[in-house]
Amino acid sequence: MLIDVHFHLDLMDNMQSLIHEFQTSDVGIIAVGTTPKAFQKEKKFCCGVKNIKVGLGFHPQLVSERAHEIDLFLRFVKESQYIGEVGIDFNSSYIGSKVQQMLCFRKIAKACADEGGKILSIHSVKAASTIIDELEEAGIFQTCKCIFHWFTGTSTERNRAVENGAFFSINRKMLVTKSGRELIKVIPEDRLLLETDAPFTMKFNSTVGLRAELLKLVDDISAIRAKDLSVQIEKNSLQIWEQLE
Repeated sequence: MLIDVHFHLDLMDNMQSLIHEFQTSDVGIIAVGTTPKAFQKEKKFCCGVKNIKVGLGFHPQLVSERAHEIDLFLRFVKESQYIGEVGIDFNSSYIGSKVQQMLCFRKIAKACADEGGKILSIHSVKAASTIIDELEEAGIFQTCKCIFHWFTGTSTERNRAVENGAFFSINRKMLVTKSGRELIKVIPEDRLLLETDAPFTMKFNSTVGLRAELLKLVDDISAIRAKDLSVQIEKNSLQIWEQLE
């Protein structure tokens, strides 16, 4: 089964029709969230749809205005095996909330490490080293699986993440950048996953379109690696998916 591990279902204009289609689709998504308040509502919408897994998220770009929601996030941690989108963003537009972001992420990492068995989708814009430091300090690499979403860190940061057993989710925007293609070339085959980050990279009218995009991603990744990775990527995806059953 093809699986998109980073899909913002709650931000799609056609969310309800997509949820209906996923009931009979052979494509799966992990629906990442952006705020703790949205989590239970989205879970209710997707209840009983086996091809959708709902994540508990707290997007770092929203922390400055929603830092008070960290307590709500921590209350919901036991209810979700999938945690995302979470992380830290040190881009110039968000560096002003650096301290708040780090405090929130530290609490999230500790709670997930203590619970164990979680899968995290991690936003790490200009903050990969800081995030890896926090994840190591929390001991989360030993108890959970970490997926670096749209990774743009340095080769040193990438190697640290690989050594800690991290996965990397690849989207179409990464295929056309030098750093993205280099990442695809060098990370271990058994750490490759697929993502669209919809609707930020594209929108979908149907699950048929999503399936076509994921198939194209597999083909393009395989071309960059000069090797058919369709079986390996599906195996990697199912390893993540089956932990969420």
